[in-house]
Amino acid sequence: MLTTAFYAVADCRTGILRFANAGHPKPLLIRRSLDRVEPLANSLGRGQPALGLFEDPPYETSETTLAPGDFLMLFTDGIYEVQGQNEELYSQERLLLDVKNLLRHPPGILFDELLQVIRGFAVGGAFDDDVCLVGMDFVGSPPNKS
Repeated sequence: MLTTAFYAVADCRTGILRFANAGHPKPLLIRRSLDRVEPLANSLGRGQPALGLFEDPPYETSETTLAPGDFLMLFTDGIYEVQGQNEELYSQERLLLDVKNLLRHPPGILFDELLQVIRGFAVGGAFDDDVCLVGMDFVGSPPNKS
């Protein structure tokens, strides 16, 4: 059994998102203005170990800038480790495609529709592992009052 973690701090004034990932699935950064969905990778471009595997691991803090309309989607691996017909697995690549098809929806509807799509893929229509979805909409900073 592994314990993973993802930690993020967003500055609502500047849009700067700082984050560190300890073996957790890469969150998806949904850039609605660009019609693009991308895994949120750290600046090294490679994964970092789950918690407790190594003594004093070198977890790196990375940074990206959010634009108004961007949506950050975090999830557990139970969302894509779903078995379909003929032992086919619902992959991270398939997750990216399905989220891209739903990126214009508000978060609650996006999550509901995505779960419905994945249940439709799954043998028996259910998830085999825990599933957690968390999202953050970045609307930009409020206008300055003079």
